[in-house]
Amino acid sequence: MALQLISPSQWQTQAWKNGGGITHQLARSDDDIGMRWRVSIAEVASDGAFSRFEQTDRIIMLLQGKGFCLHGAEEPPIVLDKALLPFAFAGETAIDCTLIAGPVRDFNLMTRRADVKASLQVLPVAEPLSLVLAQESLVYLASGQLQLSFKEQSYQLDAGQSLLCTDEVGELQMKASVEPCQLVWIRIL
Repeated sequence: MALQLISPSQWQTQAWKNGGGITHQLARSDDDIGMRWRVSIAEVASDGAFSRFEQTDRIIMLLQGKGFCLHGAEEPPIVLDKALLPFAFAGETAIDCTLIAGPVRDFNLMTRRADVKASLQVLPVAEPLSLVLAQESLVYLASGQLQLSFKEQSYQLDAGQSLLCTDEVGELQMKASVEPCQLVWIRIL
């Protein structure tokens, strides 16, 4: 049972083999088979092919920059040029990414299709909000500042920070202390 505050200084960062960007891993769960789920942020500096992840469901959305186009996911190509609008696709799909006008930063959720289901919502926080925890839940704060409380614990989340909740039951209470405040709410089911 744990709540873990994750700051950007704790992210695990890895450069891409093709030199086109870097991935910051915010949180990950593994078992004997391998990756169950992963939340990451990518900094994409140039056009290129996406890495393929067999039997993996992916959700991606723009965080910063002018946007990018995904060729191969659907016809016509998917244009992601508005921040915080999620797009889901199969990880084994051959996708080429072209940047619209310069580098971007995107948010990614990957889950093992066979036995992990997840939900991802982008929520504005203008009024106090209560969210029901799943077995594994994650809050990523995209903008603003957030006051969170759970049972006897209190946290302040600044933009770019996350709160990972594992093996907890109950409701996470939150209110914005700096607006506009937008969070990404992930529940692993």
